[in-house]
Amino acid sequence: MKLKSSTIQNIFSFGSVGMMLAAWWAITSMGLIRPLILPSPTDVVNGVIDIWNGYLGVPFWNHFTASLSVMLIGYFSAAAIGVSMGVAMAWVPLLDKIFSPLISAMRPIPPPAWIPLTILWFGIDLSAKVFIVFVAAVVPCVLNSYQAIKNVPPDLMNAGRSLGAKNTTLLFEVVIPSGLPVILGGMRIALGTAWATIVAAELVVSLAGFGFLIMNGYRNLESNIVFCGMLAVSMVGFLMNMAFVRISRRVVPWAAEKK
Repeated sequence: MKLKSSTIQNIFSFGSVGMMLAAWWAITSMGLIRPLILPSPTDVVNGVIDIWNGYLGVPFWNHFTASLSVMLIGYFSAAAIGVSMGVAMAWVPLLDKIFSPLISAMRPIPPPAWIPLTILWFGIDLSAKVFIVFVAAVVPCVLNSYQAIKNVPPDLMNAGRSLGAKNTTLLFEVVIPSGLPVILGGMRIALGTAWATIVAAELVVSLAGFGFLIMNGYRNLESNIVFCGMLAVSMVGFLMNMAFVRISRRVVPWAAEKK
């Protein structure tokens, strides 16, 4: 019986995770590394239970909702503005000339570098974290949307014009649908960037959330709590990415068929 390629990939994936967990358990159980540096799997499980029951009196869902709600506000704001801006820049040469220098200047700046200025501008309330997420997510949305429109095949546009399509109709019924897979690719990149950035922002400008949880574990020398916070970040990010991929396949099924 011949195994499918997807089955083989799953076997290797689970095997690699199992080997990592076995090595982790062996190293910590033999005392090769101090628990403060690398907590054992048992300590991490106890940390998960502690957080779930309310670490330092704060329920787990408070941290979850604090991180996710702020990230989603900033992300959807960035997606709406970034995609619109990228499409407009690619379609209108004047807007391209006006905004390209701004995007080129923002692109090399890592999102956490905005944190000090954001604290000065907004303090440590909700607007500060939303702004940091927005700045992190808007650039990938702009760049990918711009490239999506610019890379639409000229023959496709000429065909639309030959059928009498006006510029507005051509943009919304031909160009944007053609570039939608690339636009969604940029939104997927922005989603991961936004999630990573909100956690980084919470290390400094938050009183709740996964980043705050990680920093609190660090301050109290509880490395198992730090690991639990990192595990929560990883799992939520993985689930969000998986959900986005599934939605993308429904929105642009023709792109999935090409792969």
